Amino acid sequence: MSVFPSKHFSLHPLTENVVAAIASDSGAAVSNAGLVKLGGQLVVFDTFMTPQASLELSRAAQELFGCAPTLVVNSHYHNDHIWGNQIFADSAHIISTIHTRELIATAGKEEFDYYSANAAQRLESIRAEYHKADERQRAELSFWIAYYEGLVEALPTLQVVMPDLTFDSHMEIHAGGRKAELLAFDGAHTGNDAILYLPQDGIVFMSDLLFVGCHPYLADGDALKLLSALKEIEKLEATHFIPGHGSVGTRDDLALMIAYVERCLQIAQEIRQSGKTSQERIAALEIPEPFQDWRFTKFFQMNMQFLCQ
Repeated sequence: MSVFPSKHFSLHPLTENVVAAIASDSGAAVSNAGLVKLGGQLVVFDTFMTPQASLELSRAAQELFGCAPTLVVNSHYHNDHIWGNQIFADSAHIISTIHTRELIATAGKEEFDYYSANAAQRLESIRAEYHKADERQRAELSFWIAYYEGLVEALPTLQVVMPDLTFDSHMEIHAGGRKAELLAFDGAHTGNDAILYLPQDGIVFMSDLLFVGCHPYLADGDALKLLSALKEIEKLEATHFIPGHGSVGTRDDLALMIAYVERCLQIAQEIRQSGKTSQERIAALEIPEPFQDWRFTKFFQMNMQFLCQ
């Protein structure tokens, strides 16, 4: 299997028929994606944040498997997972849950309008912040500079393409003697989130229900429902867990994600019980071990603010 070169992502073959596309920090993919060959079907799981990154994913699929994708799965409505849809719209069916499709049309439309109006200004603001930052802050800000550079390049021709096939909570794809399962969870990371489970391969594409080496974003869901979803996924017979952000994960990474959510809930409960839920108290919180070296540190404060409210 060849290695397709891209500034947006790196390819990680997991089996002969399954490849994880892990986003590069300096590119415009932002989130991870997957390619799965099922007989005559080629499935793409999530389509990155931008068409320019997704175009290279399409080319990689052609190079690796000799065919164009026929099915695309949108795990949830957040822009960094679905704004590459337009690259596949002519050749593939796009699948999501019913609820996710509704969210793309509503909250997703608000997201599109916000970035259309503000991406260029946000890019300049973060660039200015970068010049005043220390080394660790610059490492974080570099990611967000690439994020907004990707958006500014994409937005003039970006089209938000809606899913044309929907399901409720469970869907199976059978082809070539292989099976893929789509399992959906309400209210965990967003209003609805789907994973792709490959039972014969022991692989789960989890999108943003899992972050590896990064603080997750909890403020668009329900942390208790997220915990419930993670513990259900933990029961699946799998050894590889591909996150929405970060490197290919293992059962240990899934356990760390569960521990992170539980610790954040515990801290929020302690703060609530103390009666001191001020912005200053939350801003002064130290990131607990073993999460201090995780990326996306700004998400920790946002998560705690959200949970304390």
